[in-house]
Amino acid sequence: MTSDGSSALAVPPARTTHRIEERSITLQRIIHAPRDLVFLAWTDPVHVARWWGPHGFRSVVRQMDVAVGGQFRICMIAPDGTEYPIKGVYQEIVEPQRLVYVDDWDDERPSQQSRVTVSFAEDGAERTLLTLEIAFASEAERIEIESQQIIPGWAETFERLDAYLAER
Repeated sequence: MTSDGSSALAVPPARTTHRIEERSITLQRIIHAPRDLVFLAWTDPVHVARWWGPHGFRSVVRQMDVAVGGQFRICMIAPDGTEYPIKGVYQEIVEPQRLVYVDDWDDERPSQQSRVTVSFAEDGAERTLLTLEIAFASEAERIEIESQQIIPGWAETFERLDAYLAER
């Protein structure tokens, strides 16, 4: 303790951690918002457009039908104007605990389909442990996607989500 009675240890800033396995990448981060709000931020197109993508990117939600079998289409736009359109189909929705979808590029790029599971776990009243697992068909596909900077991209995306929800 310091002389004024406060703790000398500061709360470390939130950060994204990751784990790489043969055919998957898992990322986790504490988001400083209640689970219901974090889930809403992932399922409401108005919210998604405000935080989706790495720093400096903006996103346009072209379609978002959050239902099993429903589709989404999101276009991330880099600072230089390059577009990165993705599409997906929801396979499982357990509100407010889990989203599962299959996604891929939504243009002429070669397919890089993956299965994404997003889990939302309460971590106290105002915090959510967000876990994103990306599963690939092969180790080679995981390595290819990893080389495209998916880990730092998602880490920055989670930072943007956390900052966006802090404004609420």
